[in-house]
Amino acid sequence: MCIKHGFGVDRLWSSVAFEGPIKDLIHAFKYENQRALALELGPILLQSWPDSLPQPAILIPVPLSAQRLKERGYNQAALLAVQLSENTGVPYSAKHLKRTRHTAAQAYKSATDRRQNLQGAFAAPKQAFANSTVILVDDVCTTGATLEACAAACRLAGAQEVWATTVARAV
Repeated sequence: MCIKHGFGVDRLWSSVAFEGPIKDLIHAFKYENQRALALELGPILLQSWPDSLPQPAILIPVPLSAQRLKERGYNQAALLAVQLSENTGVPYSAKHLKRTRHTAAQAYKSATDRRQNLQGAFAAPKQAFANSTVILVDDVCTTGATLEACAAACRLAGAQEVWATTVARAV
């Protein structure tokens, strides 16, 4: 599943629909401390990997707030980005794009509320991604609000293009 020009990114690709067993698997990975599931979800994510990328490209996981990272103990998007980097050779970095503030959980919010909740919630240093294609990595895309907010911050930091990949996408 690949779309062009949607959710605030130049390209978005997801491997599967967010339903059935994959929904349960992602839920366990994200909320039940099942970090090892990154090893199962990584190959699923690779199923939709494009044949070529603009260069230079860099994998950037969607960041968690400090509070959420402390609660969860890990960033599931970062674990997926590491898997992608190891399997594709595309460099990975979690040091530039940051969540600037804690936001309320998105799970039960409408698309409009999600966008408002995330407005200005991400930032990166000026020129951090100058002349690069940023590939945002996350577990699931529902309304696209998170990817949109991250993409805006990456563009302000000089990204030439912003692409995104997720294991699953809501249907």
